[in-house]
Amino acid sequence: MASVYPEHPQNYSEIEAYVNRGVFRSDLFARGKCFFYDTCSFRYHAKLSFDEVQPILSYMKDEDGVVIVVQCVIMELASRTGVLNPECIRYFRTISESGLPIYVIKEEVLFDIMGVCFGTNAAINSYLVWPVRMLRGPVSTITKTLEEDPSLYEEVIKGRNLDSRGIYERFFSAVRANKEPQDHLGEELLAICLHMLSQLPGEADGKFCVITDDKGAAGKMDELFEKTARQHCGKRIIMFSTPKLAQILYRKDYVKSREILLGILGAGGSGKIRVLGMQIYDLKSHELSLSREEAADGIMERSIHIIF
Repeated sequence: MASVYPEHPQNYSEIEAYVNRGVFRSDLFARGKCFFYDTCSFRYHAKLSFDEVQPILSYMKDEDGVVIVVQCVIMELASRTGVLNPECIRYFRTISESGLPIYVIKEEVLFDIMGVCFGTNAAINSYLVWPVRMLRGPVSTITKTLEEDPSLYEEVIKGRNLDSRGIYERFFSAVRANKEPQDHLGEELLAICLHMLSQLPGEADGKFCVITDDKGAAGKMDELFEKTARQHCGKRIIMFSTPKLAQILYRKDYVKSREILLGILGAGGSGKIRVLGMQIYDLKSHELSLSREEAADGIMERSIHIIF
């Protein structure tokens, strides 16, 4: 699979001037919000014009935010061709030039982040074990990886040898190496990372956010947190779809014109927009299928409320 999903895009050097320009651990703890991008939303936003994407970045900046792209998402952005396309490179530059710090990180660096608050390797590793056990399905890249590596299975699923310092690195590097087309691995690893970060003490609800337009992946993330026992729930995370983000931007006056709102809502294509939400006379949320124009008018007239 390495030829389909290279660990390092051939033209990674073209974004090096824009990413990792600070200290990741310091920014993660010090910033008000951490925005994790998934693959599809990064691609969508990379297609927007400067005038359309600027409200998104201004909102993130005013929230004292930091933008984070994990390694598996970078691999997906460079899938098949092995290179990041010009739109993505331009978007990395635009984010950086807006004043937002942006980091490309390997998922395993979270071992050191968790180590700031939890004193033993066994305690740190337990926060990886919980979400992996709950997230893995009967057919998935994660399950395949664990079944093919008995020692990793013993550690992550059976909880053996949790005093080891290398479990995070072995797990994340192994599943990335097994990545397959259409396997949603980027979103699954994001879910695991966010679940771990939600356990950090002293952080506010809503500090850790994910921007995703993949409803299937969002459902998996939501299910992971729903499966977690109440006493282990941790902090609440926020899931932003692009339509939900557009609604927030309009309500907070980052977007003032219908034209810009239509542009943001059209980031995913020209077809119908499907959102989870409520119209003005609804008593509970359900899936809404709207044209881009209907969604924009509903947001501006406050006749719909988008939940995701």
